[in-house]
Amino acid sequence: MIAALRYEWTRLITLRSTWWITGLAITVGAGFTFLVAMMIRIFTPSELTGEVNEDWSRFFLEAGMTQFSNVDPVFYLMAYAVAVLGILSWGHEYRHGMMRATLTAVPNRTAVWAAKYITIAGFVAVAVIASCVLSLIFTLIWFGGLDFQYDIGALLLALLKRVVYTVLLTWLVMSATVLIRHQTFSLVLLYLWPLGIETMVKLIALIFGGLMTNDGVTDATRFLPFNAGGRIIQNFGIDDSGDGFQRNLDLFDNPLSAGGGLIVFGGFVVVLMIGSLVAFNKRDA
Repeated sequence: MIAALRYEWTRLITLRSTWWITGLAITVGAGFTFLVAMMIRIFTPSELTGEVNEDWSRFFLEAGMTQFSNVDPVFYLMAYAVAVLGILSWGHEYRHGMMRATLTAVPNRTAVWAAKYITIAGFVAVAVIASCVLSLIFTLIWFGGLDFQYDIGALLLALLKRVVYTVLLTWLVMSATVLIRHQTFSLVLLYLWPLGIETMVKLIALIFGGLMTNDGVTDATRFLPFNAGGRIIQNFGIDDSGDGFQRNLDLFDNPLSAGGGLIVFGGFVVVLMIGSLVAFNKRDA
């Protein structure tokens, strides 16, 4: 296993694509925060002064640090950019016929499979942390006129959620790449599935639910994988409290709590990972 980890880590950090994709992902994530925070500062300068209460301090700091993904997970561009590394970790080898060389160097297929997932997860986690720290710095620069109340525990939890979400997303597309062995299709699937397929399913459910006056049809879409996954990081939106702060949500209620989203999305990812391991061990290289 140590040999497999060393092999995969060396392969990962010596590819130029690893660094330009990572650099692009961090730039896109932190750059998005920089631009949005700048626009808010320019157009609402008089409002950005004085002391901010605990709830809104937590909201603004988390929003800035995580590219406003606590409002809508679609804004978390960092995850979708860096997840490409997971696709390439398998796709490059299948596309260029290098898998046989890898298995010659490390004959244990399960060790190779595990090493890929572990090294990519570690690398992606560091990239997420770097992006969040840089985004938080930009937020504090532009919102310097506000007297925030800092909750370090809440910020660390928000950071952990983004690491978990991004790692799970990366593992999902890695598993899809192993199962279909087609790099380009996996890249398309990474964006088409959450933005296209699930959006269409939710729209159809909304139409049929309205025609049948049955809210259960629409409510069921909360268990769609990416819809559930987004609940890991989203904690602000329309809810019964009326202020947007989604607190004390039931595990599988509508909307799902962060724990419920983790169970649904994480469970789906685990199923795909098991399938990819079985396929990798049984198919030709």
